[in-house]
Amino acid sequence: MVFKAPDGGAAENVVQLAQGLGEYGWEIELAGPLSAPIYDRIPESVPVHRLSITPGYGPLREDLAALRGLLAVLRHGRYDLLHVHSAQTSVLARLARLVGGPPVVYTAHCFPFLGNTTRLRSIVGLTIERSLAPLVAAFIDVSEYERRAALDRHVGRPGRHHLVLNACEPCPEAEPDPDLCSFRGGGPLIVAVTSLRAQKRVDTLIHALPEVFHQVPRARAAVIGNGPENATLTCLAEKVGLNRDGRFVMLPFHAPAARYLRCADVYVLSSGWESLPIGLLEALACGVPQVAANVGGVAEAITAETGVTFPPGDPNALARALIDLVREPERRENMGRASRIHHAAHFGLSRMVAETAAVYRSVLDQRAKGSPRQALRAPRRL
Repeated sequence: MVFKAPDGGAAENVVQLAQGLGEYGWEIELAGPLSAPIYDRIPESVPVHRLSITPGYGPLREDLAALRGLLAVLRHGRYDLLHVHSAQTSVLARLARLVGGPPVVYTAHCFPFLGNTTRLRSIVGLTIERSLAPLVAAFIDVSEYERRAALDRHVGRPGRHHLVLNACEPCPEAEPDPDLCSFRGGGPLIVAVTSLRAQKRVDTLIHALPEVFHQVPRARAAVIGNGPENATLTCLAEKVGLNRDGRFVMLPFHAPAARYLRCADVYVLSSGWESLPIGLLEALACGVPQVAANVGGVAEAITAETGVTFPPGDPNALARALIDLVREPERRENMGRASRIHHAAHFGLSRMVAETAAVYRSVLDQRAKGSPRQALRAPRRL
């Protein structure tokens, strides 16, 4: 498996598969950036190849260095599949396929032509995806929204797209974060557990909170996360007066998310774009009612019984949704119970790993049909 993002949903999916695919007979190796928080959670039996993989496209020199590193890994191993996560690393994997690399399975975790990108970036991203789609043996789409978006834009043949919804484990028995639990006081606590990147639009939440605090003085709110937008969001909180309000705090994230969700009364996802965010599924698993921007595949996870959606980028709509929910403890309690049930029924981790293994098998079976020699051995190395 090859991945680029050091954290977030794509990296979490890599951890989940690295931990679970051995049950289906697969031997896993990882290739990723020089450093990533998830490395501490990778099983010791899984070799890790650290490459000069950097976020985004370019500089070209660095991308070429990453490609050379990946080709070196592939030359020294006998791999049956190359499962690549995210659009940028998929380009490297598909170029490797051109020079004799193994069949490519590709999980985009939101294609580059989706989201709040410039028109030029969207056109370039779509052109790349269409051009290189024939080099993909199977697409794994983590939401129906993502699958439909690719097919509508003629990215890959329909038969090569496989819907495997994102998932997470049941809420782990993590000790609730003591600092956050003490911060909540006696009122309801609103929590956003998120990467601090532009995509997540935490600014929408910060703009919404002054009105929430005005209408519900006992409410408190916390933003839990790490990322490049930290300083910008801190400045914004100062600008709207939250830095002088003891009811708001920004804290660094330390896994697992359950440490914070077990203290929360409401979970907020204010993203500008998504496919199917794992953070939202973790809130379901921990029984925390959700207030989420209606983007991407979010509506595939939230129901009226578990949470509320609002138009993305609208702080007034977010404020109204939060005010209504924090004022109704009985409603939140009912939503919490429904959330756990909904997660167990649709977003369990064992289901996702099994369906991913089934995609791998379908690729190998198709490959074996075209090569009698391939059918003689039991390929199962990733």
